Amino acid sequence: MNNSSLETICILLIFSILFIYVGLCAVDVFDHFSTLIAFGALPMTTNLSNLIPTSATRPDFNKFPFEHDFVLDGRPQSFARNLDGSAIIAVGAELITRYGVGYVERRHVDGSYIVRITEFDETVEVAQYADPVEVQESGVISHYISASEMVSSLSGLYNNRCMNRAMFFENRMRDIKSADENMDMLIDDDCYQVGITGGDYCGATEFIFAPAVNPLRSKKSSAETKAYQAKVKAMADALLADTADEDEAMPDGMADELAECFGQ
Repeated sequence: MNNSSLETICILLIFSILFIYVGLCAVDVFDHFSTLIAFGALPMTTNLSNLIPTSATRPDFNKFPFEHDFVLDGRPQSFARNLDGSAIIAVGAELITRYGVGYVERRHVDGSYIVRITEFDETVEVAQYADPVEVQESGVISHYISASEMVSSLSGLYNNRCMNRAMFFENRMRDIKSADENMDMLIDDDCYQVGITGGDYCGATEFIFAPAVNPLRSKKSSAETKAYQAKVKAMADALLADTADEDEAMPDGMADELAECFGQ
């Protein structure tokens, strides 16, 4: 093997190792970015300062120079977020809806909530529209229903969707577990599904939050990443050993490049 062939192999080896190293660094950066998204880096249209606990104080970016929403007991905290950036309301939090006063009974992974109404607003009348085919006109109000009747109607629609999914899993997929999970999601006629993504959050005052994370103090790599780096280094050492067996010298600077890649 001549010198030019050896140099070509060494150059390819260096670029391969650098490519893997850059990929590992990108994983770390993505982990930090994911943490920021989860704990409050997304922009919000709602002024979250109105939602912080009464015993908390406003953000202190001089003392804690990273993303956070408020300071509680001397520690920076951030609201948990849905994927759309809205703050997550705590289960049990009281809400004031268009149909009356209620509370959050549960939250779904898509960010929607099941709300149970405990005190219906008897003054609410919800318009119901006539079939435009029958009356030959759209937007014709046929009658009105009360808030409790409307919630009961919404509850029925939600339950129908759950039961249809359960039947699909049981009859088509033979997946009894998933069918039972969908049946367990059925709700009472004083509950309904609603999406709350900002504004005044229906008057909610209880939100999920957690200590804010300083990305600069996060671990640079996990144990799995370190193990993978060790594996790649072992492969590189094996290639270099094969090269050494052929009595060819390592090009100048290659050892320094490898040391820099692996922090040695």
